[in-house]
Amino acid sequence: MKNLTILLCAFFLLCCSAGSAQVQAKALPINEPDYNKPKLFADLPQRVDFNPVMLSNLFSLKLGESANIAVRADFKFSGQVVSKSDAAKSTSVVIRLTSRPGARLIFTKVITENNSVKYLGRIISFKHADSYEIAEEDNQYYFIKKSIYDLVAE
Repeated sequence: MKNLTILLCAFFLLCCSAGSAQVQAKALPINEPDYNKPKLFADLPQRVDFNPVMLSNLFSLKLGESANIAVRADFKFSGQVVSKSDAAKSTSVVIRLTSRPGARLIFTKVITENNSVKYLGRIISFKHADSYEIAEEDNQYYFIKKSIYDLVAE
């Protein structure tokens, strides 16, 4: 009887060690950043100062209209209005850039609670590694070049 108990215990241990109580879960698909994307704005400066009021005419354009955007002499774009939004405290326009294929300019004017005006925006293309974001320091606005992965997560 003692040999039978030892044999059953050994068989039980063998089964437990060969089996698994938990099934390995499938790995979740994770999109790794593609750091080999081409740069769309390699020929343009890292930082460009501008007056956002000069771009306020973009808000008066209608859907489908062409837009010529001259931020500075060395920083010009052209495109077509593809989206507009006009809310109580903000106005936005999205322009598909024809001068930089694949890129979109998103430009927004926000009226804050103290009735001051603030501008937001970016020039972005998901097919490219670089983009521009509008930043403000001491009432001076800049387009600042950033990596696409600094702005979005895939």
